[in-house]
Amino acid sequence: MDIFSAMKERRSVRAYQEKPVSRKDIEAVIASAGLAPSAINLQPWEFIVTYGEEKDRLAHRLKKAHRERQVSCGPGTAKPLPHKYSSRSRKALAAMEPGVSRTGLSFNRFIEDGSCSFYGAPIAIIVTIDRIFPAIRYLDVGLAVSYLLLAAQAKGLSTCPIGLIVAYADEIADVLTLSPEKEILLGIAMGYADETAPANDFKTGREELSEILRWYE
Repeated sequence: MDIFSAMKERRSVRAYQEKPVSRKDIEAVIASAGLAPSAINLQPWEFIVTYGEEKDRLAHRLKKAHRERQVSCGPGTAKPLPHKYSSRSRKALAAMEPGVSRTGLSFNRFIEDGSCSFYGAPIAIIVTIDRIFPAIRYLDVGLAVSYLLLAAQAKGLSTCPIGLIVAYADEIADVLTLSPEKEILLGIAMGYADETAPANDFKTGREELSEILRWYE
């Protein structure tokens, strides 16, 4: 699969087959993430892979924490979003509606419960950075995550980046015995998509080029 096809075909998958993912393929995807550029080649990212019983133990802990705390899956902004951004969110929800209604769940339950349980994926990846780095280095990690998502797509694997798990960083650090020097930035669910699942029966759209591009000539 060429890079442009991987970009166009990739989507966030919310239901997975029980089919296991080989260690070889997981390592190949992570190695591809490590090829991403970073400032003065710092490579400040670290990927922690959980699967099998360890992944299930982590998912159970996250579900429990979410039931207790009910953290909202909002944008996290201090002020209301400008119209152009809130309208994109509404379009995404409209695209989700047919598939979500078939699951029998409310939007909040579908998004929030799923966002902290890794959607039943066989692989859960926790992305971290050392706290010594300033926030600008998150950009480097974001580039590596993009490489990871596209590499997985090229291998026939589906993914879903999960930002909400950051609200449960203490629980994750406890389960995985992470050093206090590690900051959790993201979770990524990975596996083989269950194409028959209603939860996967949609793909959100993207804005026209004119909405995201500005020329100065």
